[in-house]
Amino acid sequence: MVRQTGRLARAVREHAKPAHRSYGRGGTALKRKSNRVLWLLPAAAALFLLLGLLLARPQLPDEPANLSSSADTDGVRAWRELLEKRNGNVGEWRLRWEELPETGSNRLMIAVGPNKIAPKEWEAMESWLRAGNHLLLLDDSGEEPLDWMLSGGKSDDADSEEGAAPAEEKESEATDQNETDSASGKDAPPPEKPIEAEALVGPGSYVAEVSTSLRIQSASNDAETLVKDSEGVLASRLKLGEGSVTFVVEPRWMQNGAALRASHTEIMAALLAGSWSEIMFDEQHHGYTLKPGLFAVYPNWLLLASIMLLLAMLLWLWSSGKRFGPVRIPREWTVRRGDETARALAAWYERFGLMDDALDRQRRRLRQQLSQRWGLSPAATPEQAAAAARSRWSEQDAQRLQHVLEERPIVASGRKAARREFIARSRDTSELAALLRGSSLSGRGERR
Repeated sequence: MVRQTGRLARAVREHAKPAHRSYGRGGTALKRKSNRVLWLLPAAAALFLLLGLLLARPQLPDEPANLSSSADTDGVRAWRELLEKRNGNVGEWRLRWEELPETGSNRLMIAVGPNKIAPKEWEAMESWLRAGNHLLLLDDSGEEPLDWMLSGGKSDDADSEEGAAPAEEKESEATDQNETDSASGKDAPPPEKPIEAEALVGPGSYVAEVSTSLRIQSASNDAETLVKDSEGVLASRLKLGEGSVTFVVEPRWMQNGAALRASHTEIMAALLAGSWSEIMFDEQHHGYTLKPGLFAVYPNWLLLASIMLLLAMLLWLWSSGKRFGPVRIPREWTVRRGDETARALAAWYERFGLMDDALDRQRRRLRQQLSQRWGLSPAATPEQAAAAARSRWSEQDAQRLQHVLEERPIVASGRKAARREFIARSRDTSELAALLRGSSLSGRGERR
């Protein structure tokens, strides 16, 4: 029996053991497939990011040409950084030329390829130059500044060659020319030409890239020729009062892409040489303007008057709202009734001229205290009250009591005088009331 029971227990234990799983060939294949999926996910994510960077690469903004902050081949940032290292006081001018500072001198304004300049701006610039400042203008647009005249370019050659060609034919030719220039790109510079720059740089042989057919013709004999080639003058300088203006018809010489080619470095270094108090790059004529603020519209005297009026108003509000005096209030004022109630009541009596009424109330209150302390009748005359006081107080205090109990209106003329009389009589009443509270009760008083 015992043997059968042991066999049964052993069989139950063996049956209760968990069965071991065996994957076999199918389980191994499933495991390999899951590992392959885990490796494919990071690879797909990396490929997606790589394609995104290649296809959606951010493009640099195409900035206008001749900007002092542009690092493109048609910008002039290289010369600006060089000037900042040598001079230090280099900035941008983003206002109209009419707003140039009237004070100061020996400033240099650099305008490279500016857009349309209004005649009023040239008038303001001329006044600024005569005050001892200088202008370096590099422009090939064909506009004739100040006393200079231009030859060549569109004004002479283009009109004579085209003649009476139809307008549509002119537009198609201009479009073809622009497409050819854009196809050649900025990497195809114009050919180098020998130039004469001894007056600017010194003796030597120099070459420069000349892409314009414009040449300078001065109507004034004071103009100095700085750079010229076989076709005419490329750079000229004109004295105006204490200042000067230098006009160059080839702005490419100052651009980043052409700065190190030919003799451009020597030419521009000579044009920019000088101990300037300040150097400003004109960016207003490139479309970068600085709008004046709200307060720039009003004159200075009006702003000063408004500020002073505002300060006066603030001081008045502060003096009206602030309570001058001690911050700590004595405890006897706040035990039963605050100081605010007494002040408000006094102001009420003073505002409506009720000082006589206030003195009458003080007298009645004092008579009530005399009745409680000394048993004196409330209808007693001032003389009777003074006689009763002589047996307890001094003669001086008795006379004061008689004087206070007499019904006399305030006779002082004027508001301030009436206020002083009211304060004096109220003080006497308060002192007598305090003296009465300190004396003995009825029938037990002693003379002081």
